[in-house]
Amino acid sequence: MSDEPEAAPARADGTPGFVLPAWLELLSSTSDPARLARLIVEAIVPGFADAAGVFVLEQTLTGGPADQPADTEIVVRRLATILTVAGCPIPGAVLPSAEVIAFAADSPYARCVHRRAPVIFSQPGSQTIQRVTRGARMALARYASFLAAPLIAQDKVLGYLVLGRSAGQRPFGDDDAATAADLAARAGTGIASSLAPLRPQPAVMPRPNGRAIARAAASRLEIAGRCLPAAGYDVGGDWYDILSLPGERTGLIVGDVMGHGPDAAELMTKLSGAAYAIAGLDLPPADVLRQLNRVALALPYPTLVTCAYAVIEPDSQSCTIATAGHLPPVLAMPGGTTRIPDLPAGQSLGVGSASYGQARIKLPPGAILAMYTDGLVETRTRPYDHGIRALRSLLARGHEHLDATCEQLITALSERNEDDITVVLARIRASHT
Repeated sequence: MSDEPEAAPARADGTPGFVLPAWLELLSSTSDPARLARLIVEAIVPGFADAAGVFVLEQTLTGGPADQPADTEIVVRRLATILTVAGCPIPGAVLPSAEVIAFAADSPYARCVHRRAPVIFSQPGSQTIQRVTRGARMALARYASFLAAPLIAQDKVLGYLVLGRSAGQRPFGDDDAATAADLAARAGTGIASSLAPLRPQPAVMPRPNGRAIARAAASRLEIAGRCLPAAGYDVGGDWYDILSLPGERTGLIVGDVMGHGPDAAELMTKLSGAAYAIAGLDLPPADVLRQLNRVALALPYPTLVTCAYAVIEPDSQSCTIATAGHLPPVLAMPGGTTRIPDLPAGQSLGVGSASYGQARIKLPPGAILAMYTDGLVETRTRPYDHGIRALRSLLARGHEHLDATCEQLITALSERNEDDITVVLARIRASHT
């Protein structure tokens, strides 16, 4: 089959239109959603737009309800993005694949999903800009016209396609919206087919701008988190993920790749994606780390990563934890006492073949489980053990809102933000005792 497009029909204004390559009809035969998304954006840029991205609703990945109330934010995962200016590509690291983002209900992306129709807009919106890195903000500022079209398959909205045109290019119009809707419909069918074998998957809870959002899958828990790069960097090597697991259990992953900046972030993206996939198999925490270590050892370059994985079970008011070279979590009890659980030692990931142990601890309602990276507690002038004592002292105080507590911990402990910082707090709701 030829890859060449047909002759393009004229638009209403007399300018040439855009015809999709014929091979896009074969999208449904592609079983890898990320590869499929990449094919889609490569077909669009630069012929139709200077930038393109494919986003899938998290509920699509988890088999959740297809539609959402129109007054709610949407949570999406970026599958693929291409950004160009004057035909020159912008590095994909500024908007990495697999990143999970939450968009407000009044954002053009949410309106596109809720209205099931294309939306043309000139700017992403202030809240969207605040939730991306400085590098991403600089890249997006190069575009003056945007168009979002819903990915629809079998009358269900799966996500959306977003396009951008640079300043100086013709802004998107109604004819473009119709073309994008046609493409999005074809892409939606292909993506639905590629995602079918993946369900059911645990839902990675979103962390827009480093903030975890506790959703229905973790409704029995309060969860909050922050993930910040070191001062002077747009991205870093820390990450966390929050997963919904069968039996109303929740998995918490915190990891730390050695180093800072784009190189650490690229490695982090690979390992965090692998950790998500492995944890989705619902293995015990020790086995998750063992498998993740094999992934780290298989990478073509030296890797040193620490990681901790915890599975919280509200029904049994307990938590099972395993660590790989990572600092131990802190447990803050409702009465104001704190302790560090006694956990088996585990070797850092990527060093060599290793086995890992795990421990099951009690987590009564109201107790806070704090997981973090060394950037929160260790500085050039403060050893990590002193920082952990300071962390315990802060957690011993009463904390009504975990989201505010995350901010307080970072403000009090991070000093000059010398290293990447991550902290995740979880608490079983007392009302479920």
